[in-house]
Amino acid sequence: MSNIISNQTVVQTVRTRVLSLLQRRNGSWSGSMTELLTAITAGRQAPELFPASPSSLRRVINRVVPSLRREGFEVRFTRTTDHARRRLVSFTTRTPRTRRSVRKSR
Repeated sequence: MSNIISNQTVVQTVRTRVLSLLQRRNGSWSGSMTELLTAITAGRQAPELFPASPSSLRRVINRVVPSLRREGFEVRFTRTTDHARRRLVSFTTRTPRTRRSVRKSR
């Protein structure tokens, strides 16, 4: 039971830190998981069980994505097209979709 609570706490902490980062960056951020880990831990002490590697952060981010989307952010995972093929994540504020009116045929 304590592992479940600890995992939920880590997910919530990462979510809060990503939202804080996005707020400081006017709703968008893009980079590698290594860069994201650095950005959300800069100047802060990481709590126990906080992701210590980019791969463990990616697993937590996968659990945070639905919540961020509900908050109005788009989350995309991509790769660069150069030889290195770096894995990137980007967070952007989702623009409200406008509804198209559907005309009925007569």
